[in-house]
Amino acid sequence: MPLQEYRQDPVGDQTEQDFSCFSTNDYHLIATDFSHTLTTPASALADFNQDIEACFKKMKDEGCKNPILMGAIPFDINNKSLLNFYHGYDKSDKKPQRSAFIKNETQIIQKSLLVGQDKFESVVNHALETFKTTELKKIVLSQAVDFRFDGSQNLLFYLSALLEKNPTAYNFVIPIDERQYLLGASPELLLSKKSRTVKSNPLAGSRPKLDTLEHNQQNKQELHDSIKDQNEHQIVVENISRNLVSECVELKISEFPDVLETATMFHLSSTLHGILKEKSPNALNLALKLHPTPAVCGTPTPLAKKFILDNEGYDRGYYSGLVGWMDAEGNGEWVVTIRCGLLNDTNLRLYAGAGIVEGSDPESEWLETQAKMKTILNLCDA
Repeated sequence: MPLQEYRQDPVGDQTEQDFSCFSTNDYHLIATDFSHTLTTPASALADFNQDIEACFKKMKDEGCKNPILMGAIPFDINNKSLLNFYHGYDKSDKKPQRSAFIKNETQIIQKSLLVGQDKFESVVNHALETFKTTELKKIVLSQAVDFRFDGSQNLLFYLSALLEKNPTAYNFVIPIDERQYLLGASPELLLSKKSRTVKSNPLAGSRPKLDTLEHNQQNKQELHDSIKDQNEHQIVVENISRNLVSECVELKISEFPDVLETATMFHLSSTLHGILKEKSPNALNLALKLHPTPAVCGTPTPLAKKFILDNEGYDRGYYSGLVGWMDAEGNGEWVVTIRCGLLNDTNLRLYAGAGIVEGSDPESEWLETQAKMKTILNLCDA
């Protein structure tokens, strides 16, 4: 199916919730025929689960055979969730073809930093000092940038560019509210569940891709050999393993991390495969057991989260939360909401973070966040 059959017009001319997309290297999922939105915070877990169950039951009682939810959970689960329910979906192993007529005719006319470089580096230095007097070993700090264009943005352009430029990523477009969409190309699978099979693919430790093959090979080898990055990665893997093992009768973990290559970055990558117990939580509840991971928050996680909320200087919203889908049987796939942006008519907000540990250099960490933003910013020239 060609992409232009999904959406034609700029963001501002559309019905907001009528379209959600989640696309991986293995399948392309489009949810249509919007029903309603659930905003119960995930921190109120009993109410959260009861509301999801009631929504699916109501839709099935009305004759809907294949209801699905697609949405996002914020970094701070005390804030409102965003779960859109749809009457149906199309899941295909073939991605839609991009039309030659889907182009970006607008230009960036203004750039505004929510967190300036001086502020970011100051907080990094504060984190480094905090390591000396507390149990904290890692804090993930982020920044955000607002870009304003000289015209309304075409959502279909961004979707087609995401699919073309990041074919192996977890690409997503999720309506948030009036004229706002969360979109991105996450490299990191937090959790997938199909029947009793579960999988997670944590990433931690990274290097930017550069302009030459020689420099890229050097960065890739440095990452592979880095004791600092290997230790940082192991903390994340152990955290996810510890939270998953109680739900599994079998859990296998990569013996050594690989180096995962994306369009703009190299990451250390491990894979966990498990077989769930007969009575286990649904995909979203399992993902919430892992959130936030040390890869987007820090270690110990509760202390790192408090440091972030107290010092980072802006509200992350859905950035570094979860985004994905789940069906009425509890199967689904949830990824970490990174390499993402928030699109709102003529405005695009981009986010990126870096893991701060003892020995981190503030300027280098700032440059890492700049490099990570290129995943979405490069789409503007597609």
